[in-house]
Amino acid sequence: MKLVKGDLLALGKANEFDIIVQGCNCWNVMGSGIAKSIREQFPDAWLADQETLAGDRNKLGCYTIGMAGRLVIINAYTQFNTAKYSGEDVFEYKSFELVLDKLAKRFGKYRIGLPMIGMGLAGGDPERIIPLIEDFSSKMQAQGGSVTLVEFG
Repeated sequence: MKLVKGDLLALGKANEFDIIVQGCNCWNVMGSGIAKSIREQFPDAWLADQETLAGDRNKLGCYTIGMAGRLVIINAYTQFNTAKYSGEDVFEYKSFELVLDKLAKRFGKYRIGLPMIGMGLAGGDPERIIPLIEDFSSKMQAQGGSVTLVEFG
């Protein structure tokens, strides 16, 4: 796994990745954080989210796909709700692991860019999330793909 500082969306537009994965809640909002930027810059990703049932817990561990030219945007359903207060952990670790397994099987040979998924507004624990991303990265590398974790800045 490669760790870089920068703007995930700008890097995606600059052809650094084939796929960008973002964490979503199950309420079809995409109103803050990187989700808001994705909604504004890649409306097809937002439309893919809108085609799902708002508030459906069955979305956890699944994903939808939006296209932005050749760039694929994955809406990974990794939390049911948004945090009600700063620091509340609403990240669904098992759901994230399920999504990563699905992505490794389907997109193993591609270059994937991730934000600090789950570690911001969802309040997730980096000490639990980073090992999941590292495992995902190993699976991707074994198939010829790559994973870059992008810290905004």
